[in-house]
Amino acid sequence: MTTFSYPVNIKRPEMGESGAGAVAARVPARYSIRVGTAQTGTAAGTTTIPLFIAPAGSTFYECVIDVVTAYDNADTKFTVGTSAAPATLYAATTVNTAGRRAYAGTGAQVSANSIALTADTTVQAIVSITTSTVAAGDVIVHVVIG
Repeated sequence: MTTFSYPVNIKRPEMGESGAGAVAARVPARYSIRVGTAQTGTAAGTTTIPLFIAPAGSTFYECVIDVVTAYDNADTKFTVGTSAAPATLYAATTVNTAGRRAYAGTGAQVSANSIALTADTTVQAIVSITTSTVAAGDVIVHVVIG
């Protein structure tokens, strides 16, 4: 049995290690994590939820939030990032209507996300329920790293 450790680097053997036609690529990894009221609680407040650990050497490519069941509070916001940069993957967005929220990074976000991580890094979601309690809410966070 063959085992792999991330990142998996792929090279074309016929081209050697360097040269005009040398090609190297990384296999992207996709993480999909479901977050709902069981993790966030139902009371007003802010909750930080660890989603997964991105390995050293990886870079962030994409973040999509699928709101499966809308949070029944107009002031519930969802942010995705790291402890050092909480909104680097997805700035605070309202999750009170069902649907997909696609990543549209600013130039600064794209630049920051293209720098390889120097250490294993926890990716987290910050859920902020501001005005009153919620009874329902279910979100799937998809993050692609390379």
